Amino acid sequence: MFQLIESTLFTANSGLFLGTFTSKRKDMIRKFLKGLALFLVIDIVLLLGYGFIQYPKAKGEQHFTAERIIHASKEKVWKVISDVGNYHKVTAPNIHYVEIVAGSGLGMKRVCSSPDGSSWEETCTLWKPEEEFRFEVNTQKEDYPFPLKSLAGSWKVETISPFQTRLLLDFTYEFNTPFLSGYFLSMGMKQAKKDTEYLLNNWQKLAEK
Repeated sequence: MFQLIESTLFTANSGLFLGTFTSKRKDMIRKFLKGLALFLVIDIVLLLGYGFIQYPKAKGEQHFTAERIIHASKEKVWKVISDVGNYHKVTAPNIHYVEIVAGSGLGMKRVCSSPDGSSWEETCTLWKPEEEFRFEVNTQKEDYPFPLKSLAGSWKVETISPFQTRLLLDFTYEFNTPFLSGYFLSMGMKQAKKDTEYLLNNWQKLAEK
């Protein structure tokens, strides 16, 4: 009889314990979900707020510039940077492959592709041998993968001395949606600086060999 009572009490207590444990677990999950929802709301508010603050900076045409002093002649630096068909071999991993599909020099067209398979077309709109060249991206193409209204880049070499050259890069761009792009302006700028540094380091090594 005592064993039956003890068994009954144990079963009852176990059920009560499990019920309490399950209830606590549900409360914890509920609190976690509330916290997660609050975090997401705050994140969205900060996103929009930061975008609003950066909006004036992101409106219209923007410039990203960089330069590097290279200890080599202008002719040698030009030879390195004007190898535009092999751009993917020296630039950051975000460009997987480059193919020249038409022409050479002024009017040349090349297609660049990224590791995820997306691609875009660029046209050479300026070509001054041993001085400067410029490419403009066809951002109006339906399958263009980035939220940019326009994008172009120019590469220029200037003689400092017979064995010292200044290389200047100037990328001009405009976002499709400047309000939201304000948030990404500083974030994207950090990555752009990192990628440009990588490119300039590789060009410098090649030119100074």
